[in-house]
Amino acid sequence: MKWFFVLLGLLLVACGGETAVSSPPKSEAIACTVAYRAGVSQPIEREESIAFGDSDSEQTVAFTDLEFHAAYSAGELNNERALRVWVTSAGDETAVFHSTLYQLNLNSGPQNQFVGGHGFTGLNYSYHPTSGAEMQFWCEAN
Repeated sequence: MKWFFVLLGLLLVACGGETAVSSPPKSEAIACTVAYRAGVSQPIEREESIAFGDSDSEQTVAFTDLEFHAAYSAGELNNERALRVWVTSAGDETAVFHSTLYQLNLNSGPQNQFVGGHGFTGLNYSYHPTSGAEMQFWCEAN
């Protein structure tokens, strides 16, 4: 029985002490594609892509009537990895027409799951209430 306590003590000493603060594993690159047109009967006027690496970042793509915003948190500050996307009126960030938070797994990141190449968010639409302008967007893991 004495040996049991000796081994238990050694085990506790080996496992005890300071624990290292670990960072979350590196995330996959994320790309968001945004397409804009002045109205649903108009062709796509412009398409833009933005990309996020493994650091916190916020980006905006401005069009005539709508703006696409995306903020990525890599999880180093609070151990929560997330992508927030939102659409506002151009020049007026208080008029939010669409907002979604994607909470991402720290160990595996987002998983592309939608057919048609629409990544992990699927194809989303947002409309300006007075002009009728349309924005289409999706984000995918690369």
